[in-house]
Amino acid sequence: MTVPILRAEGLAKSFLFQGSQVLVLDTVELSICPGEFVSIVGPSGCGKSTLLELLAGISKPERGSIRYRNVEITGNTGILGYMPQDDLLFPWLTALENVLLPVRIKGNPVKPALDKIKELLPQFGLQDHTAHHPWQLSGGLRQRVAFLRTYMTGAELFLLDEPFANLDALTRLQLQNWLSGITRKMNLTVILVTHDISEALRLSDRIDVMSAIPGRFIRRFDIANFRRENPHTPPEESHELRSAILDLLLPAASE
Repeated sequence: MTVPILRAEGLAKSFLFQGSQVLVLDTVELSICPGEFVSIVGPSGCGKSTLLELLAGISKPERGSIRYRNVEITGNTGILGYMPQDDLLFPWLTALENVLLPVRIKGNPVKPALDKIKELLPQFGLQDHTAHHPWQLSGGLRQRVAFLRTYMTGAELFLLDEPFANLDALTRLQLQNWLSGITRKMNLTVILVTHDISEALRLSDRIDVMSAIPGRFIRRFDIANFRRENPHTPPEESHELRSAILDLLLPAASE
């Protein structure tokens, strides 16, 4: 049996809103195994992005713990690769300089990092764009730069918070196909937050559905098993899977 690389237990988080404490997450349990791609879906405002911030160490839970490779990391940053919705590229730096940022911040040798980046550029479709500044790049290319920068942190687990939400439909589909290929080729472990059910079905080994606020996980869908049992039906084309997920989300959205 594969041992989870990440395990979150009993996570709870609240925020002050109009003078009152509002519980956003309550008793959240999550685990992910090496090489697994897990998507988190749920109604708007249920705490999906807050959960990623807890896992990334940007925010601390009021209760619960987060363990990575069986080591407590609750509240620690820089361990997991966190990529928010906005690419946060520095406009005065070239694409290559943006990718090198985590290497320089950690004080690691630049030459070996440059050699590694040059090997990876074709896989990321960036070999012709290293000297370009962010404002010279399309939205899709900017996201590829941001993902490569996140990869260069040295993290083995990536937290992606709706990275394609601001892209047009065609670019989003192209990036989804690219991400699916590169995560499997490089055997990356990924947790993706998304509102796009088709995206989750297309990319995931597993989909975890959250309830309305206070958010907690209410159901898990084993997409990898669906692929094994239905080799001729892509998960995103399964009406049964889509309906089952929507049935969980729509009542929550109307509450």
